Amino acid sequence: MIKQEPTLLLDDDGFDNFLSAQLKQAQPYLSDEDFTAQVMAKLPAAKKLSPWQERLIILVPFLIISLLVISQFSVVAVLVKVWTLLVSADVTSLLTISLMMSVTAVSGASLWFAKQSKLI
Repeated sequence: MIKQEPTLLLDDDGFDNFLSAQLKQAQPYLSDEDFTAQVMAKLPAAKKLSPWQERLIILVPFLIISLLVISQFSVVAVLVKVWTLLVSADVTSLLTISLMMSVTAVSGASLWFAKQSKLI
């Protein structure tokens, strides 16, 4: 038989005891004589971006990434596969898919409205 060396595992209780001992021995913080407060006071105030700038910061990378992803797909091949799926599906499957899409759209609109009305 091959002799295996025991693996080193941290015991949770041992680690908790170690942390407790270290925290009890911890030294008090050094006084910085308000150095931190002075540095923070000298920092320029954070600039508030307008809503259109915030949206632009999100929209531009989203569009670039989306275009890169779409450029890797053959649009014709995707359309053929979607058409094949729709043609080969029976009526109940199509109704189920349309119902799920409708529920998703209504749920999204309801959530958006509730956020705009500050209900949630």
